[in-house]
Amino acid sequence: MSNQIENNTLTLESQRKLSMTGVDTVDGFSEQYINLTVSGKKVKIIGENIKIASFNKQSGTLSADGLFFEIKYGNKKKPILKRILK
Repeated sequence: MSNQIENNTLTLESQRKLSMTGVDTVDGFSEQYINLTVSGKKVKIIGENIKIASFNKQSGTLSADGLFFEIKYGNKKKPILKRILK
């Protein structure tokens, strides 16, 4: 699967190896997720056993290994009423 938005490229190989270009910052990470800013947009990558193999801030490239389940672009939140009344 490959997805290109503006000057960004996301490549996911066999749900196990992820590489991305256009990454501005890594905002947070653990073995279950990576939070990124990519060309000013928030991106959340969800999975398990995630390890960042490399990140180069100057070139904006990131590569990670693990088992990836979900990639979310944007930071749309549910309306506050829905969050309160779960």
